[in-house]
Amino acid sequence: MHAATAPLSHAAAWAKLLETYRSQPRSGHPLRPSLGCLIAAARDEATLGAMYPWVSMEKLRVSAGDSWEKRGHAPLPAMFTGPDRYEAVGLDGRGNTVRLTTPDPAKAAAFAARLVRTDDAVRPKGPHAWSSEVERALRAAGWYPGRALDTRDWKQQWEQDGFRSHAAAEDFLREFGGLWVGHGGAGITRAREPFDLDPLLALGEADRFGEWGEEIGRRLFPIGELDRGHAFLGLDEDGELYAVDDWLARFGRMPEAMENLVLGVMPVRMPHPS
Repeated sequence: MHAATAPLSHAAAWAKLLETYRSQPRSGHPLRPSLGCLIAAARDEATLGAMYPWVSMEKLRVSAGDSWEKRGHAPLPAMFTGPDRYEAVGLDGRGNTVRLTTPDPAKAAAFAARLVRTDDAVRPKGPHAWSSEVERALRAAGWYPGRALDTRDWKQQWEQDGFRSHAAAEDFLREFGGLWVGHGGAGITRAREPFDLDPLLALGEADRFGEWGEEIGRRLFPIGELDRGHAFLGLDEDGELYAVDDWLARFGRMPEAMENLVLGVMPVRMPHPS
């Protein structure tokens, strides 16, 4: 018997799909959009890109887990190609089937991501199992399972500065607030950079966070800074983590975003407002 093969990381699974499908035309269907375009758009959509992908019967699916036993058990959306179109099909918050047909793969991916964000089935039910390398880095910075800080003093200063927090940010800061991860060196797709999870480092930046939040339709709240002030870090109400400067880039959705931040995964740069 062969030894069991360890599952690919989420980033590696997306990369493998892109390598497989991006350059392959769909023979016999000259008008069919490339499945590779859909995979690329879904990977770049932070909510989907933080999940585990696979393709079956020309459909792109995502999973909250990374093993085949977990695939398909949650009512998550499916995305697929057809003649001159892309489609996303899933369930809304009331359990009704909804679909979007569009010529734009990015719109199909964004529609699927909205369905994922409204589905409690993909939200963690217990403590996240960090990879060993990430857990070592977090523990070295002072994190431990069950860590729960009192954020009231921070909250008072945020509100005086014009920020309004949300549940995702307060949950994040109770667990990770005040940590400083000072590592460096080569990462997966970028250099590993130190980061400081002190939300008060962004005092005076309410306008910057507010303007970017309006641009993307999310409530961005500061949680610290990246690379000793190279950029701020922010979290939206859905738990998606961003690098915030004169530009904006997404690390994905927590807790996978923390893995990406620690291990050196390049965040997805978002278009600058015109």
